[in-house]
This record gives sequence, structure tokens and C-alpha cells, in this order.
Amino acid sequence: MGNLNVLYACDDNYAPYATVSICSLLENNKNFESVNIYAVLDKVSSDNVERMAKQIDLYHAIFIPVDAAPIVEEIMELGLPQYRNSYGTNFRLFFDRFIREDVKKLLYLDCDTIVCGDLTSFIEHSGGACAYVVQDSLTDRYKSMIGISDQECYFNAGVMLIDVKKWKENQCTQHLIKHIKKERAKYCNPDQDLLNIVLRNHISYVGPEYNFQPIHRMLNSRDYRKIYSVKTYYGEQTIEAAKRNPVILHTYRFLGEFPWHRDNLHPDTEIFDYYLKKSTQREYVKKKANTGFIMKIEKILFRILPGKLFFRIFKMAQEWSFERQNKKITGGKNVFSKIC
Repeated sequence: MGNLNVLYACDDNYAPYATVSICSLLENNKNFESVNIYAVLDKVSSDNVERMAKQIDLYHAIFIPVDAAPIVEEIMELGLPQYRNSYGTNFRLFFDRFIREDVKKLLYLDCDTIVCGDLTSFIEHSGGACAYVVQDSLTDRYKSMIGISDQECYFNAGVMLIDVKKWKENQCTQHLIKHIKKERAKYCNPDQDLLNIVLRNHISYVGPEYNFQPIHRMLNSRDYRKIYSVKTYYGEQTIEAAKRNPVILHTYRFLGEFPWHRDNLHPDTEIFDYYLKKSTQREYVKKKANTGFIMKIEKILFRILPGKLFFRIFKMAQEWSFERQNKKITGGKNVFSKIC
């Protein structure tokens, strides 16, 4: 098998989880001739850099650290906001600043992913798109907040297979920057909303097994479709097949907690713990999540309510929260973005 080029981006807080993700990636993809791990590092401690480098070296992969400072400077000049006190979520937008010229495909992975299968079939996707992505489990109501119709799809940007040549030919980075400058820079889901709006005509969708999301581990596909009522989403059989054989688990926040938090109720905790123990971060000590009052109530309700009832309430609370955030960002106006 050929080369695999993968991009991570993190600050010091997320560096341990990136290392766990890298461990899972390399453990399950030993068939590639070489694996190059690009890591954009924002003020990451020498200890965490050393653990990441050792993890990569254990599998004879190549570690390519990238200093985030110049990218942060560019992000600040553009006026892009921080997300959870970090600029890290936007680093992927500027990958063409540092990857080697000979890279044909680049797989971007969020730090909260666990690769539990062979990536060969995913990497082989081709067909003219600038990026190959998986639909997000957010509701149609959320899409309408940013001007995407319920007949259009919306993708989760935590896993993106980028065709570097097509990306450059279509000047995707330039279009993103133009949109930030001329249209809008701030969104509820900062880089993800931006990517969805600007790239909507330049992406292709793949199966949910390549970015399998927590809601589908907690709720069967039939109940999900009834409760969330997403018109363009994957069919029940497709979701259930992906649940049986996921390739990439996206272990993002559930009930305010990640798998690395102590006493969490996250559905992916067991598999995260497995790779945590195999990784160079095995000494990591879990801490309680710093959750607010609403998330604490959600956790209580999750424990005492029937599943379907809980998720109906959870969906409404999630939509209310996003609407509140969107009104704050736009000053209460319906601000829909244009494609550049």
C-alpha cells in the first residue's frame, strides 16, 4: 500500500488525546508503506510533544511538527474567533501553508477521533471532489440558521479526506479567506459552518462509518430519524451497518463530557480507554468535566428518563442553545451567508 498523510492540530490541552488518536490510527493501519503525521502544535509542552513523537516512532511513522504561531497570527488578522479558548479548530483551513508539494491526499482528523479500522477504502475515494466527508447528525433547523436548506446536506468537519490537487485548483483556501473577509467570520460551529457554506459545491459524501458520531451509539437509527427528522440524512440500514463496523469513531462531547473525563457517560469510553492504555499517554489521570448547571441537569435526565423521551428533550435544548448563540453572533438578525 502507498503513503498515508494525516493532519492533526492541537494546543497543550488536546495534545494527549491527539496522541491516543494517533495510537489507534497507527495500530490499525500497518499496511501502508509509510505514514506521515503532520501536527500543528500551539504552545504544546515539551513533555506532550515528546510523548507524541515517541508514539509515532514506535510504529516507524514520520512525525512532522508544525509551529502554529504563524497560522495563529494569520487567523487573528482575519478576525476569526477562538473556539473554547483556542484557535486550533481553524488550523486545518491553512494546511496548504506547510504540507509537502508531493502530497496528493491529506486526511484531517480531529483529536477526539479513534481510528478502529483500516483506512485503505476511505483513502482510495476519488472522483473530482475537493474533499470527502460524512454528514453531521445536527438537525435541519440548525442548517436553516445559517442559510442551508433542508434539501441540502451538512457535513461534520472533524474528518476530512482532502484531494490536495483539486483543493488548490479550485482555490478553496482563497475562497474561504474571501468569505471570511467579505461575508461572515463568526458562526456557532466556527470552521465547520464556514466550510459547509463555502465548499458545498466542492465536496462528496461518504458513508457514516468514516465519522461515526455518538448519537448513533446511543439511539437506534429508526428512533433517530423519527426524533431528528433530517430529510437528507443516511438511511436506517446504512447507519446500522456503520454501527456494526465503524472505521473512525468521532468521540466528541456528549452530555458535556468526553471519554477522557472521569465518571463520564460517553458511549465511546471503553474503546478510548483501550487505546489510552496502549499509548504513550497511558499515565494520563482522568479529571471531572467542568460542566455547567444545564449539562448537569442533562446528565441526571439521561439517567432517569426513557431514551426516546430524553433525546426529544435533548434535541430541543440543543436547538434552543444554537439559536441563542446565533442571535448573539448576528445581533438577532437572520444573516445568511453567500457562496463565494
